[in-house]
Amino acid sequence: MKVFKGFFKKEMISLLRSPVLMVAVLIMPVVQMLLLAGAINFQATNLRLVMQYLPNDIVMEQIYNRAIGSGFFVQADTGNRSPIDAVQSGVADVAIVAPDGGLTKEMMRGNGEIQILIDSMNILKAHSIEAYLRGIITQTLLDLKHENLSLPINFHTRVLFNPELNTKFFMVPSMVAILVFLALLILISVSIAKEKETGTMETLVAAPISKYDIVLGKVLPYVIVSFLVMLSIVIVGMLVFHVPFVGSQFMFLLSFLVFCIPACGISVWLATYTRTQQQAMLGLIIVAFLALMLSGAIISTENMPLVLRWISYINPLSHYSYLVRNIMLKGPDWMYFLKNAGAMFGVGAVIWYVALRRFKTTL
Repeated sequence: MKVFKGFFKKEMISLLRSPVLMVAVLIMPVVQMLLLAGAINFQATNLRLVMQYLPNDIVMEQIYNRAIGSGFFVQADTGNRSPIDAVQSGVADVAIVAPDGGLTKEMMRGNGEIQILIDSMNILKAHSIEAYLRGIITQTLLDLKHENLSLPINFHTRVLFNPELNTKFFMVPSMVAILVFLALLILISVSIAKEKETGTMETLVAAPISKYDIVLGKVLPYVIVSFLVMLSIVIVGMLVFHVPFVGSQFMFLLSFLVFCIPACGISVWLATYTRTQQQAMLGLIIVAFLALMLSGAIISTENMPLVLRWISYINPLSHYSYLVRNIMLKGPDWMYFLKNAGAMFGVGAVIWYVALRRFKTTL
């Protein structure tokens, strides 16, 4: 215990003596969360729309008015271009073309069809346009069904856990998981590499202490610092972006502690391959990028190839990001927690075994 207290005091003094490191550790994660969560928005707006229909086509006119009134679409300035030319030239994002006789007349005959031309250069925007138009057209037809326009079914949709489809509700929990992972990865791996680079690691391994004391003394102080980072991000996200927290605080803390097992293990394992801080930074950039891309924190993993999906299943960051989002937005679910926490613990045990085997106590 005395050895750990000495290590903890040493690491805290080292952190406090470096104002730049203090800013990078405690302030920059909050700034990054504010910038990224505020800037990234999966909701496409200001979509340029052009529609081609006859002046007496009531249904098409109402579809157009509802689309412009939704706030998602704006009128495209196409000049004399045809709809397909407007989309091809980039003047319009989407064009809707009515049948020759008009959609209203065709629907009265039970044969109504319209053509929708979508610019799919940006696949996310294309999916948003399709979803918006489906909802707008469906609602327009529901409103007009009393005018001899019968629909085969009626349906009612409820959007749960994020009824406003606010991107911030998705991004803030994701940023919590990502920034906690980065904080642990940077602090621990760079701290161990710094000891090697300055030569103080030789003093530590020559002292009458075990490698477990060295590793524990290097890991636990930064777990506490990362907890403060996580706490600040959650508080700022709730105050600034009004992200709800409906789950269990105890489960949230427990998920953080379980995630620290594999995250700290990865940091120590990475440090065993590096001799300088520069090497450590290069290595953690590679590891962090791969972990982030295969985590599902920002990019969904469901549509990835099977091999990459299997890799995401053993990625601790993916399980932690799912847990954070589930706890904050849905509430406590102990079966879901045990499934993801068990995966993180199992992966962490393997990583720690490899890391401790590689961690040398001899010069």
